[in-house]
Amino acid sequence: MSGLFPQRNDYGDGSFDELATELRALGITRVGDFKRLMTRYRRALLSFDRAPRSGFERRLAIHDLGAAFVADRERRQYWFAYPGLVRTAIEMHFGEDAVPSKREE
Repeated sequence: MSGLFPQRNDYGDGSFDELATELRALGITRVGDFKRLMTRYRRALLSFDRAPRSGFERRLAIHDLGAAFVADRERRQYWFAYPGLVRTAIEMHFGEDAVPSKREE
């Protein structure tokens, strides 16, 4: 991930263990498969990451993460940690139902 995406997105304590299981279930079993997925959607992911959040998303994030967190992300124009970028790429490629949290909603 650090070779494809900015270092600023490498934050948080999210685990890739759960993601590895999800990726395997979708047929992404090799590093090359993963790299192709992330490279294919790299520009769209970076654009999505920099885009301003809606008022609702912003209020929800302030409630969950705090105003300082949101202000910093808005100022530096990034939002997602690496696991969030991977899940977004999965959604872009396989559809929203491919992400377990979307299926539960």
